[in-house]
Amino acid sequence: MSDKGKRMLYSLIIAVVIFTPVILFGSGFFGVTSERVLDGVEVLGVPLGGLNKAEGVIRLGEVEKNLRASRVLLRHEDQTWPLPLDEVGLNLNKEAVMDQALQAGKNGSFIKRWQDRRMLQKTGLSLTPFIEYDHEKLAQKVYELTEDIIILPQDATFKINSDNTVSVVPAKDGIGIDLERLEKDINASLTAGHNQEVTLNLVPVAPSRSTAFVASMGVNGLLSTYTTWFDPSVTGRSYNVSVAARAFDELLIMPGHEVSFNDVVGPRSTEAGYKNAPVIVNDELVDGPGGGVCQVSSTLYNSILLANLEVVERTCHSLPVSYVPIGRDATVVYELIDLKFRNNTDSYLYIKAYISGGSLTFNIYGNTDYKRDVTISSWVTRVIEPQVIYETDDSLPEGDEVVKREGARGYIAVAERVVRNNGVIEKREMLPASDYNAVNKIIAVGTAVQDVPQIAPSTPGEVTGDDDESD
Repeated sequence: MSDKGKRMLYSLIIAVVIFTPVILFGSGFFGVTSERVLDGVEVLGVPLGGLNKAEGVIRLGEVEKNLRASRVLLRHEDQTWPLPLDEVGLNLNKEAVMDQALQAGKNGSFIKRWQDRRMLQKTGLSLTPFIEYDHEKLAQKVYELTEDIIILPQDATFKINSDNTVSVVPAKDGIGIDLERLEKDINASLTAGHNQEVTLNLVPVAPSRSTAFVASMGVNGLLSTYTTWFDPSVTGRSYNVSVAARAFDELLIMPGHEVSFNDVVGPRSTEAGYKNAPVIVNDELVDGPGGGVCQVSSTLYNSILLANLEVVERTCHSLPVSYVPIGRDATVVYELIDLKFRNNTDSYLYIKAYISGGSLTFNIYGNTDYKRDVTISSWVTRVIEPQVIYETDDSLPEGDEVVKREGARGYIAVAERVVRNNGVIEKREMLPASDYNAVNKIIAVGTAVQDVPQIAPSTPGEVTGDDDESD
């Protein structure tokens, strides 16, 4: 090739190198399109080409609406269940889809972008949708539909034997749905756009408390028991006693853990299901929600004492109560007055509550290595005589007296716990003192002055009936 031909060839190559990008950019192939999706990009069959992010989010909102209106058929062997996607918290992450769509064909080197855009023009690009679910709603709905094939796991627990020894009831695995796999399979089914059917994958479900864990708790026998009595015919009070006691039934307490009665039982209100029954307010019995709960706390307090557990907080009633000896009651008021105790053993405690007829019993089980012979004594150290209060009452005749409230003595009482091990005293402990108020006697004294009937005087010569005589 002559020198002139070579120069022409070199000039042609340089022109191609220089002007090809200009032609491509000028033609729009590599135009400034970063704010809009390139043609050929779509998701679930819906084209997104030419849309900016805000426009794309609006269009994807319609896609999300259609997805929520659809159903997926769940299958297990020969059983099927339609799963409505509007009940499982389906959400199309529209922002994430648009971010992916706007990047299509715009990343990488000049050659890669050119190749990607050629592919968009030829075959298009179907994006994977970012579909998410409310995990709790999905699990609840799936388990509602498939309850016939679900087996719930059983936690290991304790069995109380007739001799008050304790055995471990082994845990059992359950069978559930692989929900993580199910979400992926539903999305794959929706992306495919046809035959929206998903085969369920069953998986073993482990219990939350294994046999080995419960056996390691060290609970093997009875540490203490205490029973009080109530009148079952007083239905409101009996109901409240039952509700509060059930809150403690089968309660497990870790070593060293402090227990609050109020935290376990919760608020005593009509909203919480409690009924009106007599409660002590300002040294008087009045009806209020939760009447009877203090019998539960007092019964538990005595069982705690007999189990040789540490009492952290206890308050007596303002008046003595009939269901436990004086000095051995424990009143509670939600968020104000609490009964607290601590598991001061190195093993777990297990509480059982029993209600039968008119009796309430708390049994505390634990490691019998900590069982001791415990006796509780209580006695009155001071008697407080009530005062007599006279109150005027203008509704009573002057000088009349009526007893509006009978008085009652108050007391200062103390209690002692003695702990023995094989007959030898290990501990002698004074328990929190009890101060019961005297109730003053109130007598109403009448102040109303009665009008005296006036008798009209007789006129001269008039004979009254009383003076009438017969000849």
